[in-house]
Amino acid sequence: MNTSLVEHVEHFQRRLIADALAEATSSYWLKRADHFEWARPSLTDFPGDATLDQRRAKWRELTEVATACRNRATVSLMQDDIEPELDVLGEAS
Repeated sequence: MNTSLVEHVEHFQRRLIADALAEATSSYWLKRADHFEWARPSLTDFPGDATLDQRRAKWRELTEVATACRNRATVSLMQDDIEPELDVLGEAS
């Protein structure tokens, strides 16, 4: 196999693992929630062709996604609390 191709595959594998580890943290999901909340339309935004109902729907949609991200962050924190207990259970068996 071509050395360059092997290097690209190895880089891709490292990047994939790094992304998966980052997505497992609560701080990642809290930042995502902040981004979705920031993206919500505001009254001072130029609406373009969007109607008020469409802007309200987009605001609700982005708020729901942000809430889901915050919920995922909570789950990540709970997993951090559970993992040490699992290590202890593994040592006991």
